[in-house]
Amino acid sequence: MLPYLSRVTFDIIKGKRETLSFLRFLKQKITEGESLMVERLEKEVWIRRGWDAGLDYTETYQKILLHLTKKKKPFDVVLLIQLRNGSRIGEAVESTLKFCESGQNKVLVNIEKHKTNDQRVMVLPEELRNKQGKLLLQGACTRLSELKNPKGAIKVYCERTYKFNSHSLRYAFITHLLKKGVSPSIIAKITGHRSLDHILHYTETKTAEEILSSL
Repeated sequence: MLPYLSRVTFDIIKGKRETLSFLRFLKQKITEGESLMVERLEKEVWIRRGWDAGLDYTETYQKILLHLTKKKKPFDVVLLIQLRNGSRIGEAVESTLKFCESGQNKVLVNIEKHKTNDQRVMVLPEELRNKQGKLLLQGACTRLSELKNPKGAIKVYCERTYKFNSHSLRYAFITHLLKKGVSPSIIAKITGHRSLDHILHYTETKTAEEILSSL
């Protein structure tokens, strides 16, 4: 039943959401063994269409920092914090507000998508710790407090300004740590992944690409 399930199939379905809906529909119609195959394809779709835009951590960090310095855009503060910590956008928003409230350079935030009250550490980027940086941070907090849906606004801003999904910053951070030799289990602890499955699948995919490129 599945010979036509190739990446070509996904390429003709417009957008990640439609692709994932298609895969969920298939899982209701096929056998258990074939369902496992579709689950693997689902992970591949997430990586290819949502998670990894192939961003270089250092280049992206400098790009956002330069834009923040020139344009003084408050959402760049949140994106810089997200990239520095490899966090989800909601965790970056929460930590930004806590940095302002506490005046500390490290804060704890709730990990998104965890049913329990698990928390993770968030670190304030060095560039936001001096006098000018603190002014930019305070400006970001003021702007965030004015919005009903800050996460949505920042996601739209990121896509329009930088042409990539804000969640790609999380995986630019992960790639950066992998290149530095940090183990997937430690990365999962840092980023708040409950399961190693996504990290391991991502790691294996990146390794396979690097091997293929080096041949």
